[in-house]
This record gives sequence, C-alpha cells and structure tokens, in this order.
Amino acid sequence: MTLLNPWALLLLPIITIPFWLKSSQGQMYSWLDIVPHDKFSETANLILKIITSLLLASIVIALASPRGPDQKITKTGKGAQTVMVIDRSVSMDHPFAGNASSGRAAEIKSAAARRLITKFIDSRPDDMMGVVGFTNSALYGVKITSNRDAIHAAINAATSSALNQTNIGSGLTQAVSLFDTIENSGSRAIILLSDGAGKISPRVKQKIKESLETRKLNLYWIVLREPDDISIFSPTNSQFAEGSEPSPIELDKFFKSLRIKYKAYEADNPAALQSAIQDINAREKKKIQYSISIPGHDYAVDFIVIALFLSLLILVAKNLRVHSWQVE
Repeated sequence: MTLLNPWALLLLPIITIPFWLKSSQGQMYSWLDIVPHDKFSETANLILKIITSLLLASIVIALASPRGPDQKITKTGKGAQTVMVIDRSVSMDHPFAGNASSGRAAEIKSAAARRLITKFIDSRPDDMMGVVGFTNSALYGVKITSNRDAIHAAINAATSSALNQTNIGSGLTQAVSLFDTIENSGSRAIILLSDGAGKISPRVKQKIKESLETRKLNLYWIVLREPDDISIFSPTNSQFAEGSEPSPIELDKFFKSLRIKYKAYEADNPAALQSAIQDINAREKKKIQYSISIPGHDYAVDFIVIALFLSLLILVAKNLRVHSWQVE
C-alpha cells in the first residue's frame, strides 16, 4: 500500500483531543451524596470518546489517500500502436473544394479530419494511440495509451487552428519519441495528416531517417489537397530538377527513400479522406500483445464510509443522551 499524501499523517495526534476535553455536562447539586454513581454513563462516555477518535483517525487516513498496488495485465487483440501526427496550421480551417454545382461550401478540413479520425479510433478498440500536433513546432497531445477519453480530447485539441506554419519535421521527431516510452506490441505506425509539407533541413531529415528505420515504424501520409495544389502522384513530377521540386514532392521522395513501409494518399474531399483512413485501417490489423496497468484499490473511499458511519453513531448517541434529572 502506498500513500499519495503522506504528509496528512502529521495530523494523527488530533485523535487524542476527545480524551482531553471535558465531556460530562456540568450540574449544580446542594449535596454530593445525592448524586448516584453511574457506571453505565461513564462506560458510554468512554465509548463515545473512542468512536470520536476513530472518526478523526479515519478522516486523517482518508486525507493521506492510501492506495493498493497497481496491477499489470496482458492484453491481446488486433490492431497497432499508432501515433497520429496532425497539421494544426490555419489552412486546415479552409474547406475542401466542394461541389461548385451545388452552391454549397464543402466541409472544413480540420472538422472532417476530427470526425473521421474519431470514427477510426472508435472502430479499433484494441489499438493504443498517441497524438501529436504541429505548426511552427511540435505540440504534444497525449502519450501512446488505450485511454479513449484522453485520445479523443487530444484529437479535438490537435484539430483546432493555430499558426500559419507547417513544421512537419518537428511533428515527426516528437511522434517517434513517443514509442521510446512503451513496450513494442509488434505493430507500430505513424499516420501523418497535413495539407502541406514545408521544408525539412538535411539535419532533421537524417534524424527522421535514423529514428524511423531503427524503430522499424510504418509511415502513412495523407495529403489534404486544395484544388490548385500539385499532386505528388502526377506523372510530370519527374520533370523537376533535383533540389527544385515543390515541397510535397520532395518530402514524398524522401519518405520513399527510407527503408520502411511507407504509403501516401491524397484527399481533396471528405470521401477521399475517409477512403484513405479505411485503407490504413485494413493494413494495420495485426495481432498485438501489450501490458496495461490497472490502478490499485482506493482505500480513501473505504475510510470515508467508515467516518460517515461513525458520525451517524455519534449523532444517534447524542440524541439519546439524558441532559438533566427532574426530581419530583
């Protein structure tokens, strides 16, 4: 058993207070010989003092927050350890191209990402997931965990708007570092979701290369395209000279050069984004095994219940007490 607030035990001496205080009710008598010896009342008074001391002790121990030992259990399922790396630049709040003939604007990219990623998470109950956002730098969301409430909260935060910059290198390096704090389950992947690429320095490229290849991580890149953006799958991309390619094409070539499993997708509407996520869902369903910790029993609740019960006993005893005698 461990105590979360051991300092609270310094209050334990207060349990002696009931024995210091005078508990008998003062009465005026003209002759002490007429006062009978009441052993029952003396015993009852001692019992009440003991109950009051136990009540105070229960409160003090509850404040100390005693906890039982944590337990680790092994969980087996189908899925992966996945880190979502999400672009939080201002352009993510722009809508998809939409259908010009309908006269209606399409869904905002960040809203579509939030909706579809949430659906993806809920469809994979055995997955452990982490979340990293990025703009001009990496923004930590949540560590790799199976806690769905924490994951959903991090996704909501990562799909909100931020600065008008796209530092993918920082987001990827932060995502890779999350895998160092958890045991390998057998299947690990990074899903990068962005509507741009930005430039990555040679030093950062080398760091990403070493990190991804050493840890043998799978990488998926979903590019959310604007109508006039260049496609990374265009057959004319080979016409660009080495070093003069647009950022998305340069980044795609860099990812392809890595000795890892890599696949890129392009989405210019919510349906295409959903199709990309569904394909990743089908690819990353392997048998995994990992350990999860179950918090130990919270004994503070037990002591609070004991304190409430003892308080009730004291209240009943107080109402049964005879305050004075009437002599006729």
